[in-house]
Formats: sequence, structure tokens, C-alpha cells
Amino acid sequence: MTDGSNHLERTAESGRNNITSLATVIGLRQESTTVKSLRLKIHDERLTFKAGQWVDMFMPEVDIVGGFSMYSSPEQLQREGTIDLAVKYSTHPPALWVHSKCNEGTKVYLRVGGDIYYDPSVSEPPHDLLLIAGGIGINPLLSILYHVRDLITLKEKGNLEGDKLIPQKVLLLYSAAKQEELICKNEIEKIVSANDEIKCKFFVTQAESSNGLKAGRICKEDIKESFNWLKEHQTKTYICGPPPMITDMEKLLIEQGLDKNTILYEQWWTSAETS
Repeated sequence: MTDGSNHLERTAESGRNNITSLATVIGLRQESTTVKSLRLKIHDERLTFKAGQWVDMFMPEVDIVGGFSMYSSPEQLQREGTIDLAVKYSTHPPALWVHSKCNEGTKVYLRVGGDIYYDPSVSEPPHDLLLIAGGIGINPLLSILYHVRDLITLKEKGNLEGDKLIPQKVLLLYSAAKQEELICKNEIEKIVSANDEIKCKFFVTQAESSNGLKAGRICKEDIKESFNWLKEHQTKTYICGPPPMITDMEKLLIEQGLDKNTILYEQWWTSAETS
């Protein structure tokens, strides 16, 4: 967030929940050298969100409102009353506060917003899901992936709500500078191992190929190869990352034959938030 604008200005036209809830930080973890995660206990049970949405975060002693995407699933909030955020370090006051002043027990206020989310119903046709993430842009896409995992678990237990639809296949393409910046990599691999219809490919842009990592950016051949498994005519795509990456990925997907209306993203992130 280094462009001089702020989160509220950039998302002024976005939909927002009318619930603003007090939340307490109950866990902090350094996910990488540049990313810190927070677990927050939500005080108002009326607060809900859909996979892929974000929160306005009102922090003590910070005049600027922060905007951070959840990476936890909606089901975690239902089960445990908690949400998880991962915040990349920057000198922008909200992110700097998370990295330098936030502690367990700190209280903040949260309000859910965002018009791009994943919440299909059984009234929709069957679909595949392609998730393309760059850097900390993984946050909302992890929320979607964890949501799918939780829906599969609920279905296996016979507890899936009748109006919920599970994708037929899911592919995550996840790019970061180095392996240590691929946050939640182990958890993603566990999900892939447990589900034949979920796959992931990891990319590193500033390191060599090794141990299941492909060197370089996600390119045309990677997109083309994705549709050896997914079906173009029924694929929904969600992209989150630096704006130039979103532009490039959308162009490649349209060249591949996807309908522009099935390619979903929000352009309010800046390079400081997603790189």
C-alpha cells in the first residue's frame, strides 16, 4: 500500500456487511521472514463471511483502516468463532502495526467486505475451480481452498447443507519469490494428498526448481497444461496477486478460450500487499 491511496478509498464501491465486531488477537505466528499471521476471536456471533472476502480492520492508535483478506474458511468461524489473517510486512501503517505492535490480547474491530467470493449453490451447473495466486495474494484463495476442503469433510460426514455445491476438480497455481514465502505450503500439500480431485503446482520466481517447485513465473504453457485436467467450458477462475500478474493471467485465460465472465478478481491490492 504505497500508492498514497488507502484501503477505504480503493474499496469505496465494494459491498460491506453491516456488522462491525470486536475481535481479540489470540494467536500470532511468523509464517515467513516477511509474513505474520493472526488468529482473531470474533465477539459478535452475527459476523459471517464468504470464502474470498476481506475485512476492514480498525486498530488502536492507527488512523488508517487496514484491509486484509481472510485465509481461513467460513466453517472455521462457525466451528471455533475465529478467523485467520496473514499480513505481509510493509511500512504502510496498518501492516506495520501488525508486525511491530500487535500482541496476543490486543483488541481490534472488524467489518467484512468484498464482492468477489466463492459460494456456489446447487442451482448452478457443475464446475471446476482454478485458483491462481501470487505472493500474499494466496490469502483469499486459501480461504476458498479450505472452504472446499471443509465442504468435502461435511459431505463425507453426511452434514453438508442441501444448497451447497462442491466443485468437481480444483487446481491451485501458487507463485512466490522463494519457497519460504509459500505460506501454508504444508497444509496445502496435506489437502492435496487427502483429495484426488484437488491439485496444486508451486512456482518460485527467485529460486531454482527443486522438490516439486517450478522455477519462473506462471506462464502460457502452465495455463494450457491446466486444461489437460480441468474443462474450459465449466471452469471458474479466481486470481489474486499483483495487478500486472492479474492482467497477464486474465489475458492468457481468455486466449485459452475461457469466458471473461468466469474469471474473477479484485484490483484493489497494490504491489506492497501482494508481492
